[in-house]
Amino acid sequence: MPGSWKKGLNILVIAVIIAVVAWIGYVAFLLDQGTKQSERHVFHYSIDVSYNTTIENVTLLLPVPESNGIALFGEALVNGTLYGVPPGWDLSMDAVNGTPMLAIRAEQMVPEYHGYPIAIEPRQSPLPTTLVPGTEYSPDTPVLQPVHLGVMLPVNRTIETRDPIGNEPVFAPGGQFIRREVTTRPYGGREYEHAVPVYIQYVSDRPAAVYASITIQGTNSIWKGGWLSNSYTDTITVETEDSPGWVNTTGVLMTEDGVYYR
Repeated sequence: MPGSWKKGLNILVIAVIIAVVAWIGYVAFLLDQGTKQSERHVFHYSIDVSYNTTIENVTLLLPVPESNGIALFGEALVNGTLYGVPPGWDLSMDAVNGTPMLAIRAEQMVPEYHGYPIAIEPRQSPLPTTLVPGTEYSPDTPVLQPVHLGVMLPVNRTIETRDPIGNEPVFAPGGQFIRREVTTRPYGGREYEHAVPVYIQYVSDRPAAVYASITIQGTNSIWKGGWLSNSYTDTITVETEDSPGWVNTTGVLMTEDGVYYR
């Protein structure tokens, strides 16, 4: 009888162990599935434009990211998907020497100046008066607010953030990418410079400074007890104090930025 009892106890212990292992395996499977479902692969295209005074008869031809001769975001940029477009701005895709570019045209672009943030003390009454934005610099409204345009495109594949040249959308991909000896920030990725043409034309009654920044970023991300991500970014900036027409700007391509979870 004692032997049978021991044998039964051993079987029970083994069954419990098997059940616990199976439960742990099932939970691990669910966690793994949840982790995989959290994975995201997204492209972001953004434009920031500012001008310190009113400009008229404006035409901007800005680069769009390309890969294998195909312009990413081409349709989204002109079908209303691009957010932040002010009233009166007309957007279209123009081919310039066979290269697709985003054309922004407007009869008039008026700057918007904001005041500095006003601190509010607890239980303060009455509340400070919110300043109305101005169209010119003043001591009350000294902060020039840029116009920000942007669009996002999710994809169902891993984006090649280590080596995007020839594999992912960048600006002016047919040009020469020159690797920098020293990167602009402390990270382990490679960094390149390359020439990107931009067209800026306008009329103004007074000297006008126009600034534009255009960026394409590809990002992979996943949730593993916290968000992990890696990305590449191609950015161009241009600032001019006249109406120059065509300008060759310098694009900066930053690769291998972030954490690689595979």
